[in-house]
Order: sequence, then C-alpha cells, then structure tokens
Amino acid sequence: MKRPLLSITAAFTLVFSLSQSARALPGETVQTVKNRVAKQSMMSPLKRGIAELSGLPFYTSEGKLPNGTIVFSMSPDRQDQRSRQETIALGTAQSFKGFTRENLGLIQQMFNTAVSEDFRRSQYVARVDYAGIEKRFYRGRTLAYRTTEFKEPNQGRKFYHFTVLSLKDLNGEIQSDRQCRQQSPYGCE
Repeated sequence: MKRPLLSITAAFTLVFSLSQSARALPGETVQTVKNRVAKQSMMSPLKRGIAELSGLPFYTSEGKLPNGTIVFSMSPDRQDQRSRQETIALGTAQSFKGFTRENLGLIQQMFNTAVSEDFRRSQYVARVDYAGIEKRFYRGRTLAYRTTEFKEPNQGRKFYHFTVLSLKDLNGEIQSDRQCRQQSPYGCE
C-alpha cells in the first residue's frame, strides 16, 4: 500500500516543481535570470542596456552555436526588478525549422523542461504576417509564447525568435501587432 502513495507523492512533487518553474518566467527577478544565463557555458554574462526609444532597461547575452549565433534578451519591468519577457534570437546559415512545438531542444536548454513542455502543449491562437516577418502567438497553460521568423536571409543568415510572455500580456501583444500591421506591412518600431 505504501508504494502507490510514494508514487503519487513523487508524481505530485514532480508536477508541482515543473509547474512552479514554468510560472517563474516571466516574473522572476533580474538576478534569477542572470544566474540562469550564467549557467549556460555557451553564453556571455547578461549585460544591461537602455533602449534608445523608450528609455527602458533591457539585458542581453550572446553565444556561439555550431550552426550559428544566439542572443538571449530580457525586458524587465519599469522598476528593473522582474522579467516581463524573455527572447531567444537565433541567426543561422544552416537549415533550421524554426521554433516550433516539435523543435524544442534550444528552448529546453535556455529555459527548462517545464517551459518547453508548456510550449509543446500550447494552443496556437494568432498570426500576424508582415512583408518580411511572420509572428505566431501561442497560449500555454502557464505562459504565452511568440515565435518570429524573418522571411528573407540577411547576409546569408536566417533569423528566428522565440519569446516567452506572461499569459496576461498575450492579448495586448497580439492587438499591438495587428494595429501595427494595419499601419504598415513592414512593421513598426
């Protein structure tokens, strides 16, 4: 009789720990993000900058992969205390299928298994198609996601982004991109 109870407890603990770690993105402290990125041997330390147009802080880290370059960026809240959204940007000259719900290796490596599984099980909710960029939005159980594919290569490389958003920000992000698309087929910013 004790064995099933132990199995149920272990399963609950595993599920609980996975769901807790998935909720940490976004919303985790800037220091937690720095620590997570520092554990990635391929990445440089996270550096702080200030966006020219908005004056808001941001953090970036760069790394080399066998098939290209990777940039991790994090946008904190206005107080520069907690993560609002985090993005992986991949530039590659080799064939890459993009960030899809079947292509999860880099997502799992940069975030964790809980995030990659939440994305894999997420629901596709919207697409905003610009002349040179395609954005797709997904709703997971604990987080929201945006994938971006730049349609044309730049200097022989194609670029792909994977962004982790909070669920509460998903609809606003979609509406913002749709309004931008109505103003210009090439995007805003």
